[in-house]
Amino acid sequence: MRFAFEGWISPRMIALAGVILVCGYAVVQWMSYFNGGPGKAASRPPPTPGVVDALNRAILIEGGTFISGSDDWDTLVAPGSPYSKRDEYPRPRTVRSFWMQEHEVTNEEYRRFDAGHAFSSGEERHPVVNVTWREAMAYAVSVGGSLPTEAQWEFAARGSERRKYPWGDSEPTCERVHYGSCDPRGPIEVMARWEGATPEGIYDLAGNVAEWVTPIWFDPGRTPVNDDSRRLRGGSFLSPPFALRAADRVRYLRSSFESEDIGFRVVWPVEGARD
Repeated sequence: MRFAFEGWISPRMIALAGVILVCGYAVVQWMSYFNGGPGKAASRPPPTPGVVDALNRAILIEGGTFISGSDDWDTLVAPGSPYSKRDEYPRPRTVRSFWMQEHEVTNEEYRRFDAGHAFSSGEERHPVVNVTWREAMAYAVSVGGSLPTEAQWEFAARGSERRKYPWGDSEPTCERVHYGSCDPRGPIEVMARWEGATPEGIYDLAGNVAEWVTPIWFDPGRTPVNDDSRRLRGGSFLSPPFALRAADRVRYLRSSFESEDIGFRVVWPVEGARD
């Protein structure tokens, strides 16, 4: 018995079908990488800053050049202290203009992305925590943005004048920032410490929860991910004043790492921005 289609399936067609299957598989894997694996249900948040998001405004950060890091990078905080600045070697950085969320992503925002996200009543405006770097990046990609690079984050926190802290050079107080000397021992509502905002109106860059960021060389979807791709900035409600400095850095974190004091915020490029 001979089938009607016998004779018109050529080796070239078989090869083409193989290419299509491989490409389709690659796309699925790429999407799974950012969405934390296949089968994750998500209702996408509204794009920002394409339309105004009432839950978290996007603030324009005008591009510029600044010196990152610390001038006293080779010192300890005090003799015998476990805290070191050796990872803060100063260097000039130029940052293009970008949009940054006014505060960290909250529980009510994150639930738009993950319908199964659970939190206690009254914590709608608390920053989402216990999310991995991959989960944070997946959220950012879903709204057309990304996690901030270290240069973007530090420039937003310091400005071209190299503020020591987001609010300036004055030392931390519980009126400015929610950190290790303050109550309660847990995250609080975003924007509650308005005295700690930057001059541009970015809140909570220090304290409350630390924030996932990426190194300046990281390109979502293209750059291979390893332990050096995941970094933290800003300190949290568990941190001493040393970790609240805008220059402070935490590196080399495992892919599965999450914590009750780690959250994130999203940035977007400004179309046509130049160095």
